[in-house]
Amino acid sequence: MRSFAVKVELVTAAGDHLRYVPAAVAKSMIDAGHAEVAHQNGKIRSVKLVSSASTHAARIGEPSPPSISSPRFVRRAKLDFPATLWEHHPRATYE
Repeated sequence: MRSFAVKVELVTAAGDHLRYVPAAVAKSMIDAGHAEVAHQNGKIRSVKLVSSASTHAARIGEPSPPSISSPRFVRRAKLDFPATLWEHHPRATYE
């Protein structure tokens, strides 16, 4: 059995970087068949997803209707001059 690096890169099926995951998570994803080793030499440092969640994720239930207290995906940035700048909220991105 090959050893895993402490921090393993998770790559999408298209080859784009998604995020870094711990070695135990990467190993369990490979064992479950959700991912495969991206590079075949040395320690396992990169894992590639087999399929994307947008086409294979199961819906848990019906979507909830929008409400005033629902989470925001954009926020208004404060600037020094009178203009409005809308940016993505950090919790809404995968960075």
